Amino acid sequence: MIIVLGAFDGFHRGHQKLFKTAEQMASGMKDSWGVVTFSPHPQAVLSSDGFSFLFTEREREVLARFLGVPELVRIPFTRSLAEMKPEDFVNFLEERFFVRGLVVGEDFKFGRLRKGNALMLKELALAKGWQTSIVSKVTFGGVKVSSSRIRELISLGDVKVAAGMLGYPFFLNATVSHGEGRGVALGFPTANIVPCAGKIVPSRGVYAGAVVIEGKIYPTAINIGFNPTFEGIRSLRVESHVIGFNGDLYGKKIALFFLDRIRNESRFAYIQDLIAQIKKDVKVAVDCWERAEEYRKSIKMLGIHV
Repeated sequence: MIIVLGAFDGFHRGHQKLFKTAEQMASGMKDSWGVVTFSPHPQAVLSSDGFSFLFTEREREVLARFLGVPELVRIPFTRSLAEMKPEDFVNFLEERFFVRGLVVGEDFKFGRLRKGNALMLKELALAKGWQTSIVSKVTFGGVKVSSSRIRELISLGDVKVAAGMLGYPFFLNATVSHGEGRGVALGFPTANIVPCAGKIVPSRGVYAGAVVIEGKIYPTAINIGFNPTFEGIRSLRVESHVIGFNGDLYGKKIALFFLDRIRNESRFAYIQDLIAQIKKDVKVAVDCWERAEEYRKSIKMLGIHV
């Protein structure tokens, strides 16, 4: 088996380059290939400051199928695993998999205190007769593509550049819950979404996006925030006005994709001003969806399987 090894908080363009390399290696060696990753993400175990992940385990499975990964294997990540010496970790892999080759990124780190790197891994693998490929970085807009950079972009609300680095729009999936019905009263009913605990959410503001409901795609205007025009709201809300949809969404599973940021969250002195602004937001969201040619296929395929 050819193993693509990494933490993989989602699968961005850099990871996709690893997959292509593994596929080519497997073809040449007439063998299979797959991804071996960790659960939970190593930073969730080791970080003292908390860790917000890009995608849930379920979402990673969907992404793996979408990207053509034939096998996704998760190794339980513990502090004892993190404390392994680099050579012991390679022996650990040998005990669990019939390894013939390894594919890692050039910045891959492993073992106690992250003392192992890609070159050390290659030396240890060579001693076992394993073929190893160290894949160079991928850049987007002159910046190295990495999960940490994508998390930073999303936390800042720059979902457009994040999509460019991922190769598909950032998304979350959830079951629609009951809100307070203010959207209906304003003439813009919304689906209230509660993100999975620990998953990163874009910064407060209004976004253009798309939503997949029972296999069908709709443009959407998404609001993330505390609805400052109204008093008494203390919890962060993720609300999606699904454009062109008529029906009851309560209890339905949806996939919500973020295409671009429209504006910051604002407080309006008068309800009529808020309604006028929402109308403008909806128009921008529709225009954004109509320009999103490069992502239509990925949204459809990912949304169907979420």
